[in-house]
Amino acid sequence: MTSIMVDGHEYHPTWLRDNCLCTGCRHATSFEKIVDLSTFPSSPRARSVRIENATLVVDWDEQPEHRSVFPAPWLRAHAHDDTDRRRRRPQTLWAANTWGQDEPPSHDMRRCDGMGGEWADDLERYGICFFHSVTEAELDRFATSVGPLLNTEFGDHIVVRAEPDTSDLALTARHLSPHTDFSAHMHTAPLLQFILCLQQRATGGDSIQVDGFTIANELRRASPESFDLLVRTPLGFQQFYANSRYFFRRTRPIIELDRYGDVSGVFFAHSHASGWRLAPDEVDAVYAAYNAFFAMTKDPAYQLRTRMKEGDCVAFRNGRILHGRTGFDPGSGPRTLVDVFVPYDYFDARRNYLRYADAYLPVIGVPPA
Repeated sequence: MTSIMVDGHEYHPTWLRDNCLCTGCRHATSFEKIVDLSTFPSSPRARSVRIENATLVVDWDEQPEHRSVFPAPWLRAHAHDDTDRRRRRPQTLWAANTWGQDEPPSHDMRRCDGMGGEWADDLERYGICFFHSVTEAELDRFATSVGPLLNTEFGDHIVVRAEPDTSDLALTARHLSPHTDFSAHMHTAPLLQFILCLQQRATGGDSIQVDGFTIANELRRASPESFDLLVRTPLGFQQFYANSRYFFRRTRPIIELDRYGDVSGVFFAHSHASGWRLAPDEVDAVYAAYNAFFAMTKDPAYQLRTRMKEGDCVAFRNGRILHGRTGFDPGSGPRTLVDVFVPYDYFDARRNYLRYADAYLPVIGVPPA
């Protein structure tokens, strides 16, 4: 069937009919699709096609008659050859010296909200952003303006401090190598993680952040074989909670790629890496690749080290950024942090809304802001 050309982009009639924007094909207020091409007796055919005021108008060869109207901005936003890969904001891979002798820029959370701004630009570009002068109440306001909080086995606010007889290594004073949280949870989606410093009076306890995408891409350059192994080999991560009677187990690759072959996810936590099911002839190669990746996470050249002050808060994409800490002496003073999580989908969905609002709101009948 002949495709329809608009502004140099090609659209198939079946695709256009399936995406008709009228209230007979879309619910008027939810904008969800209600047209069902599987009930059509034959493939859609256009009886007439014309461009009027930068708008595509298609009259279909149907009974009863049907007309579809597609504004040019909406069509451009959905052209198959104008991919999300080109539309998305460029990501900047970073290492320890990216900001030179300065610390990364810090934002005033009191002047920020979930609709975006410079903090969101930083988060999308670097996978991480920093805030100062933050209270727990301010963190709650801000995080919930991005999306609903994730309720974990520790609640929706996880207090991180050294505790006796703990069931989690994070709740000790030990050094934590760079890792992603919830790496043992099979069905936890990528998360936007907030860490707020409430008390920092102990000796030690410096924070460590590593860009997992930088590590993965550097490994791809230096050792393609190791990179490929970590992309295609499912590895086990687990957390056994004797007190609460949970045994979390996750088996999937450390490095994930999107459909374009770009690194889209890194999930790694050495303290949880256990129970791998490898054939004996796979062990040497897989451990060599794993150890190469792990060694890079510990390399100071890739580590951003900061000493958080009371009221400092860092937000990052868990699934890109690995975080850890140096060990500390709990007898020298308290060190108390609070972790809060929002599913990263909500941050991403807000960014998508802002990018595509001009294409969708006029169609729905709401003028753009």
